Amino acid sequence: MVTESKPFDAARLLQNEDSPALGRPIAHNRAMATNYVLVDFENVQPDSLAALANGQFRVKVFVGAAQAKGRISFELSHSMQMLGANAEYVKIARSGPNAVDMHIAYYVGRLLEKEPSAAIHIISKDTDFDPLVEYLRAKGNSCKRVKSIAEIPKLVASRAAAAKPAAKHTPHVPSPRRPHAEKLAPIIKHLHSLSGKPATPKKLAQTIASYFKQHGGELGDKTVALLIDELVRLKYVSQTGSKVSYHLS
Repeated sequence: MVTESKPFDAARLLQNEDSPALGRPIAHNRAMATNYVLVDFENVQPDSLAALANGQFRVKVFVGAAQAKGRISFELSHSMQMLGANAEYVKIARSGPNAVDMHIAYYVGRLLEKEPSAAIHIISKDTDFDPLVEYLRAKGNSCKRVKSIAEIPKLVASRAAAAKPAAKHTPHVPSPRRPHAEKLAPIIKHLHSLSGKPATPKKLAQTIASYFKQHGGELGDKTVALLIDELVRLKYVSQTGSKVSYHLS
């Protein structure tokens, strides 16, 4: 696709300080921003744009008036085809001092006015772009000049990694251990083995006390009561009035 450039109005671009693109500093979600790559083909002639053919880049190749009469390599042409609708040539209508640079600056302004959160990547070795880049960055826009296509994917990947919130580390806090919890398993096993289980809370307390007296040591009444409370809480035992039911299976 080839786009004929429109007349460049530098005064309008730089004087519109109320524009959301060039006005007060603003914050954007850089991870979700559209990445626009503007190639100064008069200054840098990349062999290929294949590194940008992953769907997240919109590429514009600015070709000078004199260059438009020359030849473009098969590799570059093929990579433009790989990008499909995401890439286009912008042919400068006539030659002039810094004509390509001025048109790129115009497109930067147009893109940021339409999409303030966009990330702009200018491919050029021309340092004349740097004052504009610094101005836009000071206003909160994402704009950078690089010298080669190969630098772009790395920049985008590093920006996405920086924008991704770090996983919040939640230290493991162990559940508080209940008193005498280690005694529950053996008493549950013992109650499960009884053919005639204690039918009242008093008989259950006597059974628990008797078991531990024979297996590991005598327990106080308070400890036995705590064990019964845990059996009820864990639904191994239920009490209805003076009756006890068991759910040990």
